[in-house]
Amino acid sequence: MHVDQKSVNSQTHRITYTHIKTGGPRICFMFSGLGYTYEKPLLYYVTMLMLKHGIDVVHIHYTYPKELMTKSTDEIAGVMMQDIDLVLQDVLSHDDYKNIIFAGKSIGTIPLIQRMMKDDAYKDAVMLLLTPLLTRSELFESLLESTHKGLIAIGTRDHYYTEAVHQLKTNKMNIAVIENADHSLDVLYSPAESLRALETVLNGIEQLL
Repeated sequence: MHVDQKSVNSQTHRITYTHIKTGGPRICFMFSGLGYTYEKPLLYYVTMLMLKHGIDVVHIHYTYPKELMTKSTDEIAGVMMQDIDLVLQDVLSHDDYKNIIFAGKSIGTIPLIQRMMKDDAYKDAVMLLLTPLLTRSELFESLLESTHKGLIAIGTRDHYYTEAVHQLKTNKMNIAVIENADHSLDVLYSPAESLRALETVLNGIEQLL
């Protein structure tokens, strides 16, 4: 296994990313939340799971002001894609991967749903949507139209949770609803239940790999 710390530049800004290489033919691009970074339990163990299966991992290191969340869903997706596209182009121009997986947490699911899942170039990609912002109607409606294979994981105490999430279950898209879990997929004051929630999500992802 080899780890590269890299950066790419546009005319207006610079974005860094970490590329963990296993030498396998598959890759997982990961999009963190605003405050939920790759060292946090969910994304850390999803990374470990990918490496277990010989899947390369790319962590994209973006930072945005909290005020970004006051923008429209499409505006947020547009801002984030400026960074994401730079990394995708850099990675995919140097390596020939046979399969692509995308994993997003919270705000990281916005460009996935509004851009990547609507791009024919990624029509066969597996989509892992961890605590997506389902109360944003544009995201929910986009997911209703999606035919991607993947997993949606969300807790019932997440402020972005809606009971309508079950409408999104299809033959290809699985749903993991974690009772009493919050936006971090933690069950408050219950470490054991929080660990079981994490295990549920990891098992759901492993079935897709």
